[in-house]
Amino acid sequence: LGGFASWRAERNSPPIGSFVDVNGEKIHLVDTGPKDSSETPVVLIHGASVNLRDMKLALGDELAMSRRVIIVDRPGRGYSTRPDDGWRLDVQARLIKEAVQSIGVERPVIVGQSFGGAVALSYALNHQEDISGLVLLAPVSHEWPGDVAWYNKVSGWPVAGTILRRIVIPVYAPLAAKGGVMRSFRPDAAPRGYYEQSGLTLLFRPHDFRNNATDLRQLKPQVIEMSERYVSITAPTAIVSGADDKTVSPELHSTALAREIAGAYFEILPATGHALHHSQSSRITAVINEVSRKARDRHSSTIHAGR
Repeated sequence: LGGFASWRAERNSPPIGSFVDVNGEKIHLVDTGPKDSSETPVVLIHGASVNLRDMKLALGDELAMSRRVIIVDRPGRGYSTRPDDGWRLDVQARLIKEAVQSIGVERPVIVGQSFGGAVALSYALNHQEDISGLVLLAPVSHEWPGDVAWYNKVSGWPVAGTILRRIVIPVYAPLAAKGGVMRSFRPDAAPRGYYEQSGLTLLFRPHDFRNNATDLRQLKPQVIEMSERYVSITAPTAIVSGADDKTVSPELHSTALAREIAGAYFEILPATGHALHHSQSSRITAVINEVSRKARDRHSSTIHAGR
């Protein structure tokens, strides 16, 4: 069943980008938009359970009308591979950074949504000199009460996890997935055709589900450790969340984060859920443009000060 589910998902949602070799790993990315644009390039990092198609649909196509945009499958997700320790946020950030640099992109604005926000934070903490700015959309940034869903926990068990990934998930997950999409977007509606266009069924491949579950199981202790260092982020930063986000609490995460990153722009969008990059894409694009402008102004000021 697992093999058939993988074949069907990959037939319906094949790779749409190119592959970059990074230390023996293959990072799948879409490199789009004008390479000669004077606008700061942008790197889009998707959240849990989805792949790069999600960010491409929400923001990538629009942003690429005026600037170079790199949209990545996070290591171990979609069509990207990763090493055994690839669940680590710092490893994912490093692999993405090296992939981006290998195609000639320098000091981009890093945009991360949800789990991708945690990766973006790690990117900024460990490679701040390599970014121009940071945009965090409903980011996971701090400790939260509770544990991961039972299926993500069981996925880590030796025997039961294999049965779950190869037999149970390929059969039952597609039946429940559309309901999960609705919950993520609520109170907004998902865009027409989102389920099919987003390649969501790639998640139900055994290896992709395993990696996604591992990411989520290992996330909390890493953000607890990182949260002690957010005060060191000095790059132009914007943090945006939806007031009705029931997936990642705006109070526990974004509000706390905004207090810790000096000068960060912070906005909570009313009547908006977790998938704000889709439902409020025009507003998010404007925020990204503003962070890019601040980054350019800062760069110009630095150059003039050095003369």
